[in-house]
Amino acid sequence: MIYRIDVRGRSKTPNGGTEPAPDAIGTQIREMGIDAGSVTSERVFLIDSKMDAVSVLRVAKELLADPVTEEAQLTQQVRPDSGRSRIEVHLKPGVMDPVAESTEMAIRDMGLPVREVRTGRAYILDRLLPTEVLQRIAARVLANGVIESVHFEQFLPVQFQAGSQHEFRLRHVALRGLSDGELSTLSRTGHLFLSLAEMKAVQRYFEDKGREPTDIELETLAQTWSEHCVHKTLKSAVEVEVRDPDGKVVGSRRYKNLIKETIFDSTMQLMAREKQGDAFCLSVFADNAGVIAFDDVDAVCFKVETHNHPSAIEPYGGSATGIGGVIRDILGTGLGAKPVANSDVFCVAMPDAGALPKGIIHPKRVLQQVVAGVRDYGNRMGIPTVNGAVYFDDRYLGNPLLFCGCVAHIPRDKIFKESRRGDAIVVIGGRTGPDVIHGA
Repeated sequence: MIYRIDVRGRSKTPNGGTEPAPDAIGTQIREMGIDAGSVTSERVFLIDSKMDAVSVLRVAKELLADPVTEEAQLTQQVRPDSGRSRIEVHLKPGVMDPVAESTEMAIRDMGLPVREVRTGRAYILDRLLPTEVLQRIAARVLANGVIESVHFEQFLPVQFQAGSQHEFRLRHVALRGLSDGELSTLSRTGHLFLSLAEMKAVQRYFEDKGREPTDIELETLAQTWSEHCVHKTLKSAVEVEVRDPDGKVVGSRRYKNLIKETIFDSTMQLMAREKQGDAFCLSVFADNAGVIAFDDVDAVCFKVETHNHPSAIEPYGGSATGIGGVIRDILGTGLGAKPVANSDVFCVAMPDAGALPKGIIHPKRVLQQVVAGVRDYGNRMGIPTVNGAVYFDDRYLGNPLLFCGCVAHIPRDKIFKESRRGDAIVVIGGRTGPDVIHGA
């Protein structure tokens, strides 16, 4: 069966009672013009196990709650919250839950049986509010509908929702002979997000092959040609206006390849001016990150990347993956650079934004979550975030910009590496399913 354990903090007041500490969430709710009273929060653990109640209470007290600052309660049946409101946020099935995985391992280490653990958060509001008001609070302050489900009473399922066995079927996609309009529709409805020119190129390829593409072939082409992987915008032809000091347009300049004629070209010019044997740029556009000289023995490695759209959809995970990506690239540069510090820049809409378009996460929550994502990922690896910046502009409402960076040290004689036949590849990380969720 599934047991539910609620873990709440306790703070002693002078009269001996227990009152919740002031909660920033209550402030955010009041800023929405809603009087929710005081807000308390609890951590929720759902444990699917053959254990008896005594063993579950042992897990609660010895593993899940700090006996000095917290108390744990076993809930075996749902109870209504009289005169109060409740909002619970639980991860959807398939979303990675490191806390749940660690809890499962710890329970097994205690010698107790466990099938699965899932976690959630509960928020109890002192005021009894209508469901539509609670939904507004959840959407703006507490939950992300992409990865989390929201409940307005204690969530205690009879069994966990799980995926079903997938039966493989080889599928071909009708592509040859489609008109331009039909190709555009296929790109849109199939979530390929390829332009008409790209779809026509794919169509010509398979017409020459004399067959239709399989679904995985089409998905692979779309993924490989995506903005994320091939950086189409950075490589595209761009025409920009040239203005004089007074702002008057005096001409234009056209770039055939934006990145090659700006960042790449300026770097090559810098390197060309360096004296032989006294190079400043030691490895550029060759490995996972760039390397510049520090002294005769050591070098500095720096990597920066953006994680804009992922952070617009799921700010915490998007920013964590952004900072994790640059740390990974640093570790994979040369024979392994040693991370020293992280950096970040966040560009979000004004935090006092009112009504939002459908599907847009409130900019205040975006900022809170991207800060938390970078902070948690770096802190847990022992890499401090030493500088950063925040820019506010309402034009970032639909697409916040997130820049993550990592700086590292590497000896100059460890900058270059070479893979050889017979080298072993070790993959470390969470399990990756056929849906490609989780990963190394």
